[in-house]
Amino acid sequence: MKKSILLLMMVLSTFVSRSQEQKSQAAPTPPPAIPIEFLPGSDRFYYQAIISRDIPLTNGKLRFISITNYATEYKNENAKDNDFTSVNILSYKLGKHVGLGPSAANVAGLGWIPSLGFQFGWRKPSWSLIFNPAISINKNTNTNNVLVAEYFPEISKDHHWRLYTRLQALYIHDLKNNAHSRSQYFGRLGVSYKQFTIGAAANIDYYGAIKRKKQNFGPFLRATL
Repeated sequence: MKKSILLLMMVLSTFVSRSQEQKSQAAPTPPPAIPIEFLPGSDRFYYQAIISRDIPLTNGKLRFISITNYATEYKNENAKDNDFTSVNILSYKLGKHVGLGPSAANVAGLGWIPSLGFQFGWRKPSWSLIFNPAISINKNTNTNNVLVAEYFPEISKDHHWRLYTRLQALYIHDLKNNAHSRSQYFGRLGVSYKQFTIGAAANIDYYGAIKRKKQNFGPFLRATL
C-alpha cells in the first residue's frame, strides 16, 4: 500500500510538472502563489507550506492540495519530538465548491494514512476556506479532518495593507478504538503588506489517546511566493 501511494504521488508530480511546462510554452501565465510560513516559537521552530492549484489540461476538474507542517525542537535532545505532518489531496470537482477524491497523509507517530473524502473550498477577495473530511481506507480506520479558514480584509486605501487572521485545524480520530489519535489547532493574527505577513501565532498539538499536549507561541513571518 505504501509503495502504491508513493508511486501514485510520483506519477502525479511528473504529470503536473510536464503539463505546466507545456502550458507555459503556450501561454506564459504566472502560477498560483504558494504561501510559506516560519514560526520561531517559545518551544519549537515551525514551518508550513500550502499548495493549492488546478492541474493543467483537466479544465479545472482536478485540483491538488498539499499542506505540509514541520516542527523541530531547539535543543534536539529528543529527535522523536520533531514533528512532520503532510496532507496531500487530489480532488475531482463535482460542483463549484465541492470535490471528491483520495488523499494521503504522513503524520508523525501514525505513518501514512491513505483516505477518501470530500473537499469543500471557497475563495473570496477577503476570505478563504478549505475543509476536507475523509476516512482512511487502510486497516487502521480513522477519520481525518482538515480545516483552513482565513480572513484578510483590506485596511488601507492603496490596497497594500490587510488584516490577516487564520484558524487551522487537523483532527484524526481512531474509530476502531473510539479514541483521539492526533490533533492540531493553530491561530494567527497579524497584518499583511503586499506578499508579506507578520504577527502573533499560537500552535497547540495533542498526541495519542491521552492527548499529550504541546504548546508553541511566538511571532510568525509569512511570505507568498
